[in-house]
Amino acid sequence: MPMAERSVMAQIFVFGRVMNDLVPKESQSKQSYVCFDLMERTKNWTQFYQVWAWDADVTRLMQFKVKKGSMIWLAGSQRLVDVRMKDGKLEKKLKVSLNDFGFLPKQPATANRQENDPDITAEPAPPPTEVLDGDRESLPE
Repeated sequence: MPMAERSVMAQIFVFGRVMNDLVPKESQSKQSYVCFDLMERTKNWTQFYQVWAWDADVTRLMQFKVKKGSMIWLAGSQRLVDVRMKDGKLEKKLKVSLNDFGFLPKQPATANRQENDPDITAEPAPPPTEVLDGDRESLPE
C-alpha cells in the first residue's frame, strides 16, 4: 500500500507586489476563492508566491480593492507543491494559504479607499517581532 504524501506547511510573512488582478471564483462546494501571484523582490533575488484566499478573506481583498500592482504584506501557511504546466512538465511552486494581509505604508489605494468609505480603516499592521531567515538561521523542524 503506497504511503500518503506528507504535506508540510511553514508559516510565512512576506512583503510584495500583486502581479495580477483578482478574479473571485466559486468552488464546487460553493466556497468563494481567489488565487493571485505575489512577487517579493530584494537586491539579490526575486521570489514568486501563488496566494490562495477563501470566503471572508476574499471579501476583504475585494473591499480593499487589492489589484495588480498593489503593495501588500501577507501572513499565511506556505508549502511547496507540484504544478503541471501547459507543456505538460511538472514545476515546483510556493503555494500560500492566506491568513491575513494589509497594505504597505503610503499605499495610494489605501488612502483613496478610506476617503471613499470612512467605515473602513486600513492601517498597516506592525511587522512580526521575530523573523527567521532560512539562509542564515536553522529553521525549526
